[in-house]
Amino acid sequence: TRGLTAALTEYFEKLRDVYNLNVILEADPGIEDVLDRNRQGVIFYIVDEAVNNARKHAQAQHVWARLRLEGTTLVAEVEDDGRGFDLDEVDASYDQRGSLGMVNMRERAELIEGTLRIHAVPGKGTCITLLVPLEARAFTAAGATPASEPAASAAVNRV
Repeated sequence: TRGLTAALTEYFEKLRDVYNLNVILEADPGIEDVLDRNRQGVIFYIVDEAVNNARKHAQAQHVWARLRLEGTTLVAEVEDDGRGFDLDEVDASYDQRGSLGMVNMRERAELIEGTLRIHAVPGKGTCITLLVPLEARAFTAAGATPASEPAASAAVNRV
């Protein structure tokens, strides 16, 4: 069975072939070892939604998807070089938009006890960061030892 990294790699190749969208995936080795299949599926959905938002709305030329372990937290980040947007304006008018992508991403993040952070600047792209706490038993099962907690501001406000 394929894990999260393999599934994203295949999916991004299809996006490149069909939409000519360059999605660059960077993933720490062993991600699948510390995530159960359910969490991998939810993370795939959130990354998929973020990448498709970059394709459909941001007119991005490049999208970077990153999966990394920082201490006992998985950080999944999708960043684009698209047109960005005013997050406050979008949040204020969300009920009139006809799209539930951001709401769905937030709700799915909550399902796996994750936190979704969105940083967008008009004209400068968007960065969506998902922080997923990992259970200590996942590290034990993988034979790894959790490191210290990630820095709070490390990946959140970059664009």
